[in-house]
Amino acid sequence: MSRRSWHSSNCDARADTRRILGFTLIEVVGALVIFSMGVLMVVQVSGALGFRMRYAGARSEIVVFANERLDSLAAEAFSALAAGTSLDTLDAEGMTFRSSVTITTVTPVLKRIDIAIDPLNGGEGPSHSVTAYKSAAW
Repeated sequence: MSRRSWHSSNCDARADTRRILGFTLIEVVGALVIFSMGVLMVVQVSGALGFRMRYAGARSEIVVFANERLDSLAAEAFSALAAGTSLDTLDAEGMTFRSSVTITTVTPVLKRIDIAIDPLNGGEGPSHSVTAYKSAAW
């Protein structure tokens, strides 16, 4: 066997061994780019999901507050409900809301109770309103 043919076959064997043992630099860089793009998409989705979860939590809190307030007013005696509007603020999930309770005399024996909760500065956040009627004994 000549030296040239032995060297040529030996180089081919080493080249085949390198292909089997690892990846080229361009393959590694390409894989890192694809992986990085995937991680960035997951981070964006989780950020949007976090906002949605906070929004839903705030909505749940203001609905509970409005219903509790309405139940407490409905439990009052008819004569204790004075017509008018009262304003208050409340915090839920780091957001500030304005609560408005309006009692209106519809007839001498019927009053309307409106509760509205809106974001304080007109910014982002859920809003909720609920209405009930309270009647006097006939």
